[in-house]
Amino acid sequence: MGEKRKRQQKLQNVPRISFIQVPPSASDTSLLKALTRGQQRYFYSIMRIYDSRPQWEALQTRYVHSLQRQQLLGYLTQQEALACAAVLRNSTKKASAKKPPQRTMPRRASAMTR
Repeated sequence: MGEKRKRQQKLQNVPRISFIQVPPSASDTSLLKALTRGQQRYFYSIMRIYDSRPQWEALQTRYVHSLQRQQLLGYLTQQEALACAAVLRNSTKKASAKKPPQRTMPRRASAMTR
């Protein structure tokens, strides 16, 4: 009984590898169809490293905490802090809703045959 408990305690200290879930919308793309499931997971682990969303969310959280602190210290009124937070929230919505610009110049047929 004591050995089992020790073994369980040792297993609790082992670092766990997080599971990387490949989104179905991305696995249907023509570029990723030739990859195996493991290759897709590896590709997404790399993509997750370069994802700027966590940094952006941390920056927003830091800004909101700064606003709250300034309000507590009396530098800002509650209305001013709420107005600044609303501007931040609206800019975030606009930034996430932006789509990459569409290609305005048509491709030439000669360039496609090269």
